[in-house]
Amino acid sequence: MNLAPDSPFTKALFVHAWDLENGNAQHLMQWARSAGLDTLCITASYHSGWLLQPHHATRRLRWSESGAVYFHPEEQLYRNTCLRPPIAAMALEDDYLRLAKEQTENAGLNLVTWTVGAHNTRLGLAHPALTQHNAYGDILPHALSLGHDDTRNYLKALARDIAVNYSPYGIQLESFHWHSVRHNHAHERDLVGLSELERQLLSTCFNPSTVGKALAAGIDAEAARRTVKQTLEAAFTHAPARPPGHPQTMVELEAGAPELGRYNQFLRHLAATLVQEIRRESLAGTSCRLYVQTVFDPALSSACDGFAVWVYGQSPEQAYDSVCSAIASLPANWTGEYHCYIRLGMGAPASAAQLREIVQAVRSAGATGVYFYNYSEAPPAMLGWLSTALQQV
Repeated sequence: MNLAPDSPFTKALFVHAWDLENGNAQHLMQWARSAGLDTLCITASYHSGWLLQPHHATRRLRWSESGAVYFHPEEQLYRNTCLRPPIAAMALEDDYLRLAKEQTENAGLNLVTWTVGAHNTRLGLAHPALTQHNAYGDILPHALSLGHDDTRNYLKALARDIAVNYSPYGIQLESFHWHSVRHNHAHERDLVGLSELERQLLSTCFNPSTVGKALAAGIDAEAARRTVKQTLEAAFTHAPARPPGHPQTMVELEAGAPELGRYNQFLRHLAATLVQEIRRESLAGTSCRLYVQTVFDPALSSACDGFAVWVYGQSPEQAYDSVCSAIASLPANWTGEYHCYIRLGMGAPASAAQLREIVQAVRSAGATGVYFYNYSEAPPAMLGWLSTALQQV
């Protein structure tokens, strides 16, 4: 294979929109250039978070607004959906994505937009009919359903708005997929002790729109729902034990319940076609690249310019193995990009020398670039290691 043969090795950093506030944008751009970076991946839309900011000019903790955008949307692009992008309070007057575009362009940096999609508690609470509904009819308020046309049209409009009105080098899609019941945005409790399979079943989307699409495709969604509920009820009834023969994996469960297998495949199809439609419709007439925060997915390979592998908390040797494993899954004729995400914090890397070794390891393993996570939350000492890590890379 020959990954991105005409592309230089990308040296990128995740940046939140609020890192540009209080007149910090120009300073950040100058620092990024001096550190050896060539790309900033800056939030266009984001979910909520309770974040420690160890080097912010005026504060140390931030509760980010749930499901907000940091630009000024073009209203008419959202005419085919009931959803509207909630503008963050800090961006009501100042368009931070416009600022990011101007400042990165002036500094000679590429702008990639960090674009969070279906993970949106704010819109989910306001529009519960558009969220993932599980087999019992419970909603997942943090997760918009990819089976609902209003969700799909909203996410396509969001990508179109960014691509056409801000002309970034690329759009990076985060959370344009199905979500788990586990979210950690409240005091979540599970005294049953659900397995990974059981959490997946409790999250499986049976939104009426999703079910309707499945039925129209000839899939017995209600049979799938019965299997899901029967499996979960067995766990609830027998906990903390499980009954004899209780499935441990989705593959095992689907082997005895083919309609569930067909339904799960249909859900994957809905997620894949959304990304394909974004490429075909939202990016039409633009040179904007499309990146997806997932490992290589054959269903998305014709629509995406790049995928990613995570090496958070890994040693150089482990990071090398992770990238080699990811690259090994690629077809021989695929020539896109494969980036490696490196977290700055929580134990590893432990030194400037180790960070440099990680960067060298993932490059030698075949990654076409690195994305460091992230400017807001990284300890300032670690940010200072970037220039050493990126020397002669």
